[in-house]
Amino acid sequence: AERQSIYPFTLPEMIQGRQYRQLIMIAVTLSSLTRPIRSFSNTLCRQERIRSFTSGRIQAAISEQDQDYMNQAIQFAQQGLGHTFPNPAVGCVIVNEDSGKVLGAGFHPKAGFPHAEVFAMLQAAGHIEDGVAAAQSVVDGNANSEQVEQLMKQYYAEGGPEQLFGNVFEEDPSITAYVTLEPCSHYGQTPPCATTLALAKTNRVVVGIEDPNPKVDGGGCRILQEANVQVDLLKDATGTDDGNDDVDNKALQKDCESLVTDFLKRITPKDYDSDFSWMNGAKRSALRKLAGSLKANDSLAQVNWTAKTKASDEDGVDALDLEAEWMERLDSLLWKHELVNLRLNKAVGKKKLARKLGERIGQVLGAHVAQTVGHTALLYRPGIPPILDVDQLVEEASGQADQQRSPEE
Repeated sequence: AERQSIYPFTLPEMIQGRQYRQLIMIAVTLSSLTRPIRSFSNTLCRQERIRSFTSGRIQAAISEQDQDYMNQAIQFAQQGLGHTFPNPAVGCVIVNEDSGKVLGAGFHPKAGFPHAEVFAMLQAAGHIEDGVAAAQSVVDGNANSEQVEQLMKQYYAEGGPEQLFGNVFEEDPSITAYVTLEPCSHYGQTPPCATTLALAKTNRVVVGIEDPNPKVDGGGCRILQEANVQVDLLKDATGTDDGNDDVDNKALQKDCESLVTDFLKRITPKDYDSDFSWMNGAKRSALRKLAGSLKANDSLAQVNWTAKTKASDEDGVDALDLEAEWMERLDSLLWKHELVNLRLNKAVGKKKLARKLGERIGQVLGAHVAQTVGHTALLYRPGIPPILDVDQLVEEASGQADQQRSPEE
């Protein structure tokens, strides 16, 4: 009975004693001989995928199971949506493909904190019990985030990624990470996630969409590929004959893109000078007139300052915390409307400080202060694609002025 519980075949009754032991020794020897062959085969496959990736010829095989796990990663990413400014909202799920067990999951909670992949790996490596709960604790600002902060310090320290994650998946060649956005490849406030996934000996990474950020631009995928990690992109996935899988992959792609819509616009190179040196008095006047018309119709987008802190001097304005949630909302409104009026009476005590705060906010968002009146600041930023034709607004305003000056017939 013990033998049958280990081996899936029934031994003939004649194979007993010494014959049985010899058979087992042969099986063990064959297993040890085939292990390097399997490893070599996997290496060849990965090298071929590297060549395919660099030549733009990846043909990723995305299964229905892959789609389910990517959908989970998307759902986790949504928990960080609206809290991550200026970073994108990202989700990650790490799975043992052989058993189908989710080993770790996480999402990016706030700028300055670890990315989604790190929270998922902290759980998979046994450093925390629940990566999603740990990330949520950062969003909520509760006591559980203290443990995360301690792990952050270790992760950010020299040699930290190696200490926390070095070779944690080396003994299991079936580990796959599902990430909604390409893992970062540059050092910012945190070490690059692509390098960390490679250090852990992750076998495969499925990427929802590539990161067009010039600091990444495919670099995350290249780091993984060069470390013999299999990388599959949803956009390159092959579908079944009926095309259903391909449709599902495209739907997942759109879901991943929807998580980072505003982020992608922020990092997209602009076709205008971001210092707004092209903005003159006539254009500002036209924008102010439009804002007045919109306000009269109760259709001007407006945002109130919601933070509890208030500045009484210029140094205080510089020290005000621009909360991520507030900035995320304002950023989204600017992309949607291009003109947004800020009500800053709860942020500054003096009217002259409203312009300074408005300019500080505008600089972060790449927007122009078109007007300050009292404790309000009118922000303008062209959309992608543009909504307002400022030159046309100027012409219309000029034409109306000419009509008003012309004598009555």
